[in-house]
Amino acid sequence: MRYGVFFCKIFFQRGYLPEYLVSVQFILSQMEQVFMKKIKILLADGSNLFVDALKLVLEKEPEIALLSGASSGVDALRNCIDLQPDIAVIGEILPDLTIVEAAREIRRSVRDIKFLFMIRDGSADMLSLLSSMDSVGAVRQSCDIPEFLTALRSVIRGERYISAEVIEYLKTPFSDKPVSEDPLYYITQREREVLYWVAHGLTNKEISAKIFLSEKTVKNHVSHILKKLDLSDRTKAAAFAWQEGLPLIPEDFFTPSKMN
Repeated sequence: MRYGVFFCKIFFQRGYLPEYLVSVQFILSQMEQVFMKKIKILLADGSNLFVDALKLVLEKEPEIALLSGASSGVDALRNCIDLQPDIAVIGEILPDLTIVEAAREIRRSVRDIKFLFMIRDGSADMLSLLSSMDSVGAVRQSCDIPEFLTALRSVIRGERYISAEVIEYLKTPFSDKPVSEDPLYYITQREREVLYWVAHGLTNKEISAKIFLSEKTVKNHVSHILKKLDLSDRTKAAAFAWQEGLPLIPEDFFTPSKMN
């Protein structure tokens, strides 16, 4: 900072800069814009109480700039188009659109926006939505403040954060089926691990490096999976895995101790 002021004064003395540029206030404001750019966040939920609670949390974060909120899906879409937030935090209490519909409409109009979903009810549509996004977060609406902030900061960094509670909750509709009716019942734990990585888009070679098997063995596992699930190719296998919620299971679930 000290050197920036010094050089600006030198440039001014030599006639390179107009006088107003050497004011400390101007220099500080410019450096703040460059080095302390705030993250613009829009809150969308039909519950004023819920939105006000989030505002109280976020107003204490110096790197965050809160934009005008939205109490409906249509308002959220309009405000996202007008204000171009970096992240939209969306709850499930919207009077006109589901949380999934709202997110998809917003993404169509604001391509680079990131999402943090506050989930109250699980659905297959939500599983599909989470699988289609990279920079996305999902926590239960009842989560505590530290977890909410952890999820938000992960999304800010361009990462994916799906809380363990959300993973369990979204799997519930599928885990209620009798074991004999569970499509995954007939594939082995190792095959589930292979299918997990297929669903995440890895090639056989990449999977072999991940789970320390030969590429040929991985290929055989994929063939067995397709046959057991009556699927024609690995793309359909990946889609099936997402439908069943398999890729949302934490990676460390597939450890030797848990696979025995």
